[in-house]
Amino acid sequence: MRKSLLLALSLLGLFDSLYLLWVYTSPSRPIVCLGSGCEVVRASSYAHLFGLPLPAFGVANYIVLALLILAEVLVPAPLGRAIQYAVAGISGGGFLFSIYLTSLQAFVIHAFCAWCDVSALAVTSIFALSLFELRQPLAPSDPVAALARVRTNFVLCVVALLIGVPAFILLSQHGGPPPIQQASSLALAEHLVRPDSHMTGNASAPLTVVEFGDFECPGCGLSEQAARQIRAQYGDRIRFVFRQFPLRKMHPQAEKAAEASECAGEQGKFWEAIEKLYAEQADLSVDALKRYARELGLDQTRFNQCLDSGETASRLEQDVADGHALNVIGTPTFFIGQKVIMRPLDFATFSQLVEQELNNRAASTAGAVSSSSSAPVQPSSQTFKSPAPAPAGAKGEEANAGSLGQFGLNAGGFLSASQTSIGVCSEAEANKKQPTLIGTAEVRQLLEAEPKPLFVDVRPAKDYAVGRMPGAINLPAEAFGRDWNKLPKDKTLVLYESGHSPGDICAASRAAGRALLENGFSFEKVKVYQDGLAGWEKAGQPIQH
Repeated sequence: MRKSLLLALSLLGLFDSLYLLWVYTSPSRPIVCLGSGCEVVRASSYAHLFGLPLPAFGVANYIVLALLILAEVLVPAPLGRAIQYAVAGISGGGFLFSIYLTSLQAFVIHAFCAWCDVSALAVTSIFALSLFELRQPLAPSDPVAALARVRTNFVLCVVALLIGVPAFILLSQHGGPPPIQQASSLALAEHLVRPDSHMTGNASAPLTVVEFGDFECPGCGLSEQAARQIRAQYGDRIRFVFRQFPLRKMHPQAEKAAEASECAGEQGKFWEAIEKLYAEQADLSVDALKRYARELGLDQTRFNQCLDSGETASRLEQDVADGHALNVIGTPTFFIGQKVIMRPLDFATFSQLVEQELNNRAASTAGAVSSSSSAPVQPSSQTFKSPAPAPAGAKGEEANAGSLGQFGLNAGGFLSASQTSIGVCSEAEANKKQPTLIGTAEVRQLLEAEPKPLFVDVRPAKDYAVGRMPGAINLPAEAFGRDWNKLPKDKTLVLYESGHSPGDICAASRAAGRALLENGFSFEKVKVYQDGLAGWEKAGQPIQH
């Protein structure tokens, strides 16, 4: 009975690990899970080891255990005892590793994956049973008993296939976008805006817009122009707040750039520093930061002392901690009234969202005044005001936001059904399969071969109209989530942009390439021209206008 249970547990662990491996190999695949912990764990930086998804090690572990358990009955008793020691040793190692992984979930990631926990329970049970087996005396060889065990093992394997295959197919057809991690009203009140947060605009405005940004993130740089226009156009109607969220593992210069903006803020030029740093993303080295300070007219000695001492680092830590408390996982992230938007925004979209939230507040205020016989309520001086609920009968994006509760992600945002997040910087994006980067020399080789590649310009249409590579078509990065299927799968696709930051993991061209790979395009046929249009022109090649 115990030996049959050992095999059954190994097969259960194998099924569990195979399913996890299937969903881990493409983050766009939906995962069936109780709660949201599975997605949080899958998106964490601990989901891979030595470049391989962790479930791959589980698959290998359970395959070896199952083979050893099946082989034990086929060998002489002394060799069978050696196999029992091997099973105990391997499952013991798995048991210790499962303790480590469970501790990470509990104390580092702060989320639990039900599938991971099933695997941990399976390997723990195998280890306990194997130790019990080793305590039993070595039984003499019995051909009849051995044949009975072989038959039992065969039946178990057949039953596992009959149950496992349909179950795998059923699981692969279900699931969906992970449940949205909504911050509570208390967390929003405590962590969204602090008294010393950098803010501009109308301090008593009914609407607060908060950006969590990373100065080395290309998507944040793309959004800065729109954010600047929003601050200028709605400055008397909104309060705009900036919070630091440097992604240290992905952008090594982002943290020091954030410190530089804080040092500039101490001299009253925080917002000027933001615009400067986003405009100069190509070089955020310490020497460059000091040069930018000089160009902004800052007291150079005071700035250099502030930057070199790292005296503003604690402020960054507070912003990052607040971001984590609000479930911010990538940049740019905007809190606009009832919505959380985790993707770059152009001015048209940004202004539409702001207008919608302002209208909501105006309608809510008008309703409150008309139904009240008391004196008009004076504007609150609180740092943060909880958003009003979406009006009944709201449609489209408003209805979607309302159905998700306060600050729920809108349906067209970061966690859309396709999970395509062009322009978003996060560790989850870094863990995805990446397209091949090529330079100008490789592009020339492709052009000399047959068939010719198709160049895809992922910049906005207005930039494409000014100048592009000869024969290139335009498919802006923000449209990839819905228009990727317009591209041919039988041709080599070369994605490119301006050439300023395509080497960055968050660059639009690389994000577009990841989207294609997730949607079935061949790895060999998706390339990213990292020198971009600037590199092509620098090499003396013609530009089409």
